[in-house]
Amino acid sequence: MSSRTDTTELVVSPSEFFQIGKTERIRPSVEIRLSDHSYLPKADDPRADWVASVAVPAFKTLARMGFLAPKFCTIGTGAGLDVLAAVEILHARSVGFTDLHEDVLEHARQNIRGNLLAQDIELIGGAGDILTPLAGKVAQVDVVYENLPNIPMAGVGDLDEGQTSSTFIEERSEEVPGFAEKNLVTLHYLALQQAHPILRVGGRVLSSIGARVPLSEILALSGAAGYNGGILTYTWKIQSEPLDVVGGYARWEREGLGPFHFYPVDVLREVFAGLTVAAAGAQALQLEKELAPHEISAVDALARVERGEKVGHTVAILDSVKIPDSAL
Repeated sequence: MSSRTDTTELVVSPSEFFQIGKTERIRPSVEIRLSDHSYLPKADDPRADWVASVAVPAFKTLARMGFLAPKFCTIGTGAGLDVLAAVEILHARSVGFTDLHEDVLEHARQNIRGNLLAQDIELIGGAGDILTPLAGKVAQVDVVYENLPNIPMAGVGDLDEGQTSSTFIEERSEEVPGFAEKNLVTLHYLALQQAHPILRVGGRVLSSIGARVPLSEILALSGAAGYNGGILTYTWKIQSEPLDVVGGYARWEREGLGPFHFYPVDVLREVFAGLTVAAAGAQALQLEKELAPHEISAVDALARVERGEKVGHTVAILDSVKIPDSAL
């Protein structure tokens, strides 16, 4: 299905990776190029990939609801596969996309443009923090999608080193609710704040959040930022980059944040068996209760990873809908 070469190129089959059958708006074989800063898609293991296992099912759920996104934005696009999925599934025609690094953004622009069948798609890109690069460039957006990193940098880490910025964040100066800081969902809150002025009323922010904290804390983000919120889809994935990611959560758990929840992969597979992501989203709180006896703290999960075991976590798409100012 995919290949990786020394020239940082990947070939991805959308019919397999996106599970969408014959494509109409993007090429049937997607070729992408990556910079050293680009998050590497898990083309050989879609269950571990955020776009394939989380974004695409959420986009499909919206499309089945009859909600398309002619105006679409994504934050931290990486390789640009989320944009291609939005063009194919949500019929996006005007796309704003950002990433922290200029080289990632330029590779993404080439990846998107080079794999479109229809060339009348407007691309509005900007390198920088969250949505600030698109300020004044987009308006009345239907959907903003984000899958932002969560773990604060510790020590002398450098966000400019490799793919570090896909997992870790620098200290923020903005005022953030205490519960968001404690649960390491600061950037998700800030994205909701920045998205509000560019969304149309009824537009939505899809926040892809590894639910390593209670769903009630995730849902609280919407209300704190002035939206109506719900869980659109609920699923699970195998933890990718487990030593770095679980290790990062374990470090902050020892400092008193969290606690953060991981699970054995076989338990996740059993609990979610037979459920669509939309059906799981509708009963997410109940599924969370079923999983509770099997929770593994980040510290314990790290010990398992160091023994060579796989751990997983649940993933929620927080669906935050913009409401009229008069309703606030």
